[in-house]
Amino acid sequence: MLMDNRRKIAQLIIARLDGSDITKKYDYYRKLTRKGIGGFIIFGGKLKEVRDGIRRLQKEAEIPLFISSDLERGLGQHVEGGTLFPPAMAIAKAINQRSKGDIRLLRNAIDIMALEAKAVGINVIFAPVVDVNINPQNPIICTRAFSDNPRTVAWFGREFVKGIQKHGLIACAKHFPGHGDTTKDSHRELPVVRADMARLKRVELYPFKEVINTGVRIVMAGHLKVNAIDPKYPASLSAKTLKVFLRKKMGFDGLVITDAMNMEAVSKIAGGSCAKACLMALNAGADILLHPDNPEEVIDLLSSQGNEIIPEVERALDRILSVKKGLGKSQSELLSIRSVGTKSHRETAGELIRRSLGKIKSGISPDEELAVLIIDDDNAQSGKMFIKTVKKCCRKVKTIYIENTSKPDMQQLLNSLKGRTLVAAVFSKVSAWKGRSGISGELMALLKKAVRASRRSIVAGFCSPYILQEIKADQIINAYSDSEQAQEIVSELLISPALREKV
Repeated sequence: MLMDNRRKIAQLIIARLDGSDITKKYDYYRKLTRKGIGGFIIFGGKLKEVRDGIRRLQKEAEIPLFISSDLERGLGQHVEGGTLFPPAMAIAKAINQRSKGDIRLLRNAIDIMALEAKAVGINVIFAPVVDVNINPQNPIICTRAFSDNPRTVAWFGREFVKGIQKHGLIACAKHFPGHGDTTKDSHRELPVVRADMARLKRVELYPFKEVINTGVRIVMAGHLKVNAIDPKYPASLSAKTLKVFLRKKMGFDGLVITDAMNMEAVSKIAGGSCAKACLMALNAGADILLHPDNPEEVIDLLSSQGNEIIPEVERALDRILSVKKGLGKSQSELLSIRSVGTKSHRETAGELIRRSLGKIKSGISPDEELAVLIIDDDNAQSGKMFIKTVKKCCRKVKTIYIENTSKPDMQQLLNSLKGRTLVAAVFSKVSAWKGRSGISGELMALLKKAVRASRRSIVAGFCSPYILQEIKADQIINAYSDSEQAQEIVSELLISPALREKV
């Protein structure tokens, strides 16, 4: 296939596609496709609109498009109507690796994630996360990691790679060389891993080596500096990391993709220019440049480098085209969207949530005087489903909503808790650009005082389990995420057995 240099360069780029605007902005996405863009990363949107838009774009493409998304928790993480699963940490809590029944449940869940993605036309899933979350203060990995144990992470990583790729899709292990031992969000600033090589091999690198041996097709290079490998550049911009360490020492021969190039951790290094950071990543050995803020500006800059850049472009292009040869069959086998978000799929997600919660020691009765305290660290009006489910079954419920910017009258709040059972629900997302882990000091102090003031206290964390380690409640429940299904299941399990029979 004859291609000019601009089209070759365009093939190395995966651009952002906002699913909610796919109809309104279709002409723009079609223009990029006709220019030879390598693919798109999907954020949001409704099921049918996203599917139809992807189909139309694939028909416009001379070379099949990579259609990707961060579906660590299944299609429902980004596409409305898809099944949303609990995060990796909850899945690892739910599944006993030595139980055949648990393994069947896990593999069924992974099958659902893959098949729902396939039904929409997504062919690249940016999962599994194989970072080892050994730092409780990690603001961006946290519950997205399976464990702080590298062998546990490796086991689940292998299962996800095999489960995704057996359906003709492409799995992507991230974030190489390991983002677990960091305290900074790479969307905002550059994290640094200071572990020596012996620790890296024992912890961070072990799961990557395992999934590489399993045959993962893509590895994502993180925007983080690992001093033992390259003390000067972050992994995504480091030839020592990508060309030498990942390729030669670890033997990876698949595709290397960068983390999103619009993140400030790398653009700052390139003088604030995302396009210049993309040039640095290509020269360092990356094959695919993910999510630059202006794809056409990147094509222009790389094209202006003349023949100097062409060997790197040809290297990356050969690998990309080799992988894309295998996409045809899987893309022609699109499933009916009626197979997405079904009751049985939702039940599978619910079973994982229930198993991750562990045993509920004691519940609440319909006649208890309850104070339901919602602590919303993200000012997102969280907890509506939790309150709704509790109120459906309990008669005497006082609801108190506190967000991050609230200035409550503390004495009045504490007085309202006296003689009541406190049911506190804590909401704090692990999300890009947030830049911190855990709830604010003010919210933590308020929660501790509320627990002490109450007659009996139950605290449910729809957040990182590390947040509640300081809380001395009568019962603590870690739900790991704020999904409506998790809220519903936790509140239902708290209802006493006698009441459950009446509901």
